[in-house]
Amino acid sequence: MKESAHGRILFWRGGSLWIGRGGEPTRPHAHHALQITLPFPGARVQLKGPAGDWVSHAAALVTAHHPHAFDARAQPVAQIFVEPESQQGRLLQRLHRAAGIHALPPGALAREVAELAAAFDRRAGDAALIGLARAAVERICGVCPAPAHDADARVVRALELMRKRLGAAIPLRSMAAAVHLSPDRFRHLFMQETGVGFRAYLLWLRLECALAAYVAGKTLTEAAHTGGFADSAHLSRTFRRMFGIAPASVRLQ
Repeated sequence: MKESAHGRILFWRGGSLWIGRGGEPTRPHAHHALQITLPFPGARVQLKGPAGDWVSHAAALVTAHHPHAFDARAQPVAQIFVEPESQQGRLLQRLHRAAGIHALPPGALAREVAELAAAFDRRAGDAALIGLARAAVERICGVCPAPAHDADARVVRALELMRKRLGAAIPLRSMAAAVHLSPDRFRHLFMQETGVGFRAYLLWLRLECALAAYVAGKTLTEAAHTGGFADSAHLSRTFRRMFGIAPASVRLQ
């Protein structure tokens, strides 16, 4: 019998925290967010890239869009996902320019990981866990130089509009017009600023929206419609492709 992952999933603008015990190893997958893997004190997890072997980690960062698999069977772990276009995401990308799986110095994060583990064990509130997760990201970013330039305001505006319209069709042409750019210029600028094409990013946003609805108690079908997916099967296929597991295999507490 396969073991399900179980725990809590919490969101904030620009990131999310997945914290609890791991289930079966994931299939190879890739997603838009940077992934910070922080096993609880005394635990370790395994990660592998597209052509490598499993490597044990006490703390690691996976760059955005990098194919990988993850194994934390029954191990307590905090997974923090950071949007690359967020301020913290841009800092992390400057610190880890090479695509891949990067080991993080566990000693440098010992206090943050211990506080996250203790807060989870005592069933701390959402705000407390989110604060601790963001503090861990800030700790990693602390040695990184500031981004060379601010995010383009037109793309920032487009991202805000996309988030507000996820339940409906969002053509690239309409987003370009909304920020006063030609479709071709908008397509190029969007890729330059986010590191991914418009359609791929929109799919990521829809998945994030649907997952938040599922975590809030909606059925998979209801969550799929909230995010603008045709049905729960479409949502499940997308979730499996981006996270390597089926959403139904995650038990929330």
